Amino acid sequence: MARPTLNTNRRSFLKVSGAGIGLAAGSGLTPARASEPLSNQPAMYLATPPKPASSTLTSLPPLAAMTLNRAAFGAAPGDIEDFNARGSTDIARLTSWVDEQLDPQSIDDSDVEARLNNPAFRTLHKSLTQLWADHYVPDNIPWEERVRPAWETLYATMTRAIYSKRQLKEIMVDFWHNHFNVYAYETPNACVWVHYDRNVIRPYTLGNFRQMLEANAKSTAMLYYLDNVDSSDEGPNENYARELLELHTLGAENYLGVIQQWEVPQDDQGRPIGYVDGDVLEVARCFTGWTVANGHWSDPNDPDTGEFYYRDFWHDRFQKYVLGEFIPADQAAMQDGLRVLDKLAEHPGTATHICRKLIRRLVTDNPPESLVESAAAVFHDNWTAPDQIALTLRHILLSPEFRSTWGEKMKRPFETLMGTMRNCGAEFTLHPDDEDSQVLSWLMQKTGHFPFSWVPPNGFPDTRDTWQGSTPMVMTWRIITWLLQVTDAGNNFRLDVLNQTLNAPEMADPSNHTPRKLAAFWFRRSLGYEPDAAQIAAAAEMLTHSDTYDGTPWGLDQPIDLTQDDWPYYWQSGLRTLVAMIHMSPDFLQR
Repeated sequence: MARPTLNTNRRSFLKVSGAGIGLAAGSGLTPARASEPLSNQPAMYLATPPKPASSTLTSLPPLAAMTLNRAAFGAAPGDIEDFNARGSTDIARLTSWVDEQLDPQSIDDSDVEARLNNPAFRTLHKSLTQLWADHYVPDNIPWEERVRPAWETLYATMTRAIYSKRQLKEIMVDFWHNHFNVYAYETPNACVWVHYDRNVIRPYTLGNFRQMLEANAKSTAMLYYLDNVDSSDEGPNENYARELLELHTLGAENYLGVIQQWEVPQDDQGRPIGYVDGDVLEVARCFTGWTVANGHWSDPNDPDTGEFYYRDFWHDRFQKYVLGEFIPADQAAMQDGLRVLDKLAEHPGTATHICRKLIRRLVTDNPPESLVESAAAVFHDNWTAPDQIALTLRHILLSPEFRSTWGEKMKRPFETLMGTMRNCGAEFTLHPDDEDSQVLSWLMQKTGHFPFSWVPPNGFPDTRDTWQGSTPMVMTWRIITWLLQVTDAGNNFRLDVLNQTLNAPEMADPSNHTPRKLAAFWFRRSLGYEPDAAQIAAAAEMLTHSDTYDGTPWGLDQPIDLTQDDWPYYWQSGLRTLVAMIHMSPDFLQR
């Protein structure tokens, strides 16, 4: 049976492009030369950090703003007040917020659940076998139906980012989707994408890394994406094996090139300090036969369900040598691969690689090595704990570095847009059949940061240099201005900043509706703090240039009539433009 699929060689693509979706961003994976001297750090687990960028702010913003812009998708109305009511000191408030977020089941998220129970979502509750049977196996279904699980997952992801109270979990779902990156918008990945998000990423987001690693190794989407679905003893495919080592676990900083496996130095526990090309080939042999039940012609017993399937007669049953250990021949089913996952999950190099990425996501583009080391110790010491990842996150989020670092990261377009919608109290019912949702997703693709669309296996870049170019900035600005103008079928604004302004207690008096006070109000609303007077005045200037009879600019402290939106005073349109501008200001883009 011929089924549509795209099997790109991921390794070749990564070498050629190192980037995706129109962004000329490097992969950031630079292997250490075998001839370079070994570091005296244990097992060469620490990479040389680049020089840190200087902060763009002269002082730190309030901790509530810092936390909600880095460990959440921004502050929704009431979030700043909730954070500040959690204790009498910054550390007490932060601890309370972090501990609650690390226990997401304790947080009522019924609003999101109600939104996702919309009948327009037809695939979110389908099992893997249902997804396979309904969206992949038939030859004659429309392309839109074939890829619908991917699109529904996209809109569910956006819904959760905007409306979920379990914000840290959603930030970490995004992190792990990039760490275990799979391109979603090709078959069969698109057909089973609900399963990859729901059953492979989300259950382990705050849990145990070893369990997540195995769930990924056995997932239909990953098996197809990195070609292990076709890996057999007659032709071991190295794609998954190399990315397992280079991206998912040890990281490129622990790649030692082409030296012999037995020449790799060991740490004080007898572990090889890194991996070499020989390990990649041996790992590939360990995972031969790990495939998908897809009705393969060579196996009459194949049930063709789309589930993980171990094809025993495809497995290389002979002895292997991986990371300093001989794996005996003729082991029980899947034991070779499971042993590799154990060794990688327990390796200190994995702990350091992952913690550096976590700190880069949550704190700074240039993770301080002291925090990397201490977080890696927590991660490694708890590698069998069911809450290993939560313990590590708690260590990072409660660290002095988290509380004292700001202005060295920049929001990526998706984060900027979700934060704007949260901040502006968006009322947006996102699903595949909604025209505005379709327009939003189409526009988001042009920013270069569209969920699940990064083609190479290294995931979207997470450093400010990548995202401060003209294309992502201009397209993000255009989407925000569109969002603030778009109305639903009842002619109600999706982001009704006018009524939110009029109904705010501090803006109840019309005499407060001056350009300066309106700008200050929306800066406080968007940033969680009020910037200096010069920034407020600069933003307020935009409102002072609305058309007038004689062309005289309106005064910064002269009240305007927000009920008016006709020539010569387009105050309502001006307010929306002001809010859009604030949400593209350098301060709002910091995280």
